[in-house]
Amino acid sequence: MRILLFFLLLPVFSCAQKENVVSEPPQDPLSFGLDSLNTEKCIGDNCATLRIVWPVARGQNSDQVNQTIHDEVSKYIMFGDDPTMSRDSLIAGYFGMFEEQMREFPDTPWGYEIDVEGKVSYESDSTVSIHFGWMSYMGGAHPNHGEDFVNLNAVTGAYLSQDLLIRDQEKLKAVAEQKFREFHQMADGVSLTDDGRFFLPETGFFLANAMGFDDDKFWIVYVPYEIGPYAMGDTHLEFTKQELGDIVRW
Repeated sequence: MRILLFFLLLPVFSCAQKENVVSEPPQDPLSFGLDSLNTEKCIGDNCATLRIVWPVARGQNSDQVNQTIHDEVSKYIMFGDDPTMSRDSLIAGYFGMFEEQMREFPDTPWGYEIDVEGKVSYESDSTVSIHFGWMSYMGGAHPNHGEDFVNLNAVTGAYLSQDLLIRDQEKLKAVAEQKFREFHQMADGVSLTDDGRFFLPETGFFLANAMGFDDDKFWIVYVPYEIGPYAMGDTHLEFTKQELGDIVRW
C-alpha cells in the first residue's frame, strides 16, 4: 500500500519541482544606436571644444560591449596615468587644462579641440568592427589625428585582440607589405629601408595598430608618425575577402 501511495504522489512532486524552475527571458540580439557629447568652454576669444560620437549597444552581451566602447572613448580624453577615472572626471580635467593654460598664458592665440567620431563599420555572424576617427589640437604646429578599430566577437561581445582577429600574422604581413609598396609607388627592387621615407624598426616592416573591417573590406591604417613623417599622412591599405581568404576573421 505504501509503495502504491509513493507512485501516486510522485507526479505531484515532479510537477511542483518543475513549477519552481524559472527560466530567464531570451535577450534581444545585439544591435547598436548612437550617443553623443558636444560641449564648449570659452575664455575671451579662445574656446575649448569637445565633441564625441560613439555607438551604444543594446541586447545580448551589451554591457560588456558598452564597457569596451567606454574604455576606447575614454582614452581620447585621458591625459593622466589613472585609467580608473570616470568620464566626467576626464572631461573636467580636459577643460581644467584649458583654463590653466589661459591663466598662465592669457595671450595664447589658440584654443583646444577634440573631435572623436565612432561608428559600427562592419557586422557579420562572428565579428563586429567599430571604427573611430579622431582629431585633437592643444597647441603646436598642427593638430594630431588618427584612426582606430575596436573588434568584437559578435556572439559573446568579447574584445578581439590582434591574435584573435588575425589567423596568420606572417601571411598578412607579407600581403600588406606588397600593398604598402604599391600604395607608396615604390620601384621594384628597392627595399623599404633604402627608400628612406619610412620609420622602420630593426625587424623591418610591421602591421599597423589600426586594423579592422569597414565597407565589407579589411583595412590596415598607418597613422602619422607610426611608419612615416606627419607630412606623409595616413596610409590606408584595403583588402577584399577574395584577397585575404581565411587569413583574418571575417
